[in-house]
Amino acid sequence: MPEEKKELFSDEEHLDNAIQCLKVLAHPLRLKILVLLMEGPTNVSALERVLASSQPNISQHLAIMRYRGMLKQDKRGNEVYYSIKNQRLRQMLMSIAGLFCEQEGKQ
Repeated sequence: MPEEKKELFSDEEHLDNAIQCLKVLAHPLRLKILVLLMEGPTNVSALERVLASSQPNISQHLAIMRYRGMLKQDKRGNEVYYSIKNQRLRQMLMSIAGLFCEQEGKQ
């Protein structure tokens, strides 16, 4: 095994962070929220309309993703806008889209 690959997750903390990130992404509503946030900052009301889910449910999932360091929030007047905090998360979402959303016949 090449030396570089052998040490990829040699640190337990890094491995745990990867596991927690993938657990967050594994929930359908959270993944849908992240896909919508790829387009830019959005508030809970807009997410509620697009996702046809309740405000408390969406807020709960946003809180989980904020806790995990995936999202940042920006208060604008009475509204809070959420956005993706990390460029690497954005790149990961693009990779997931590339793996699973390509049209048939393209590889």
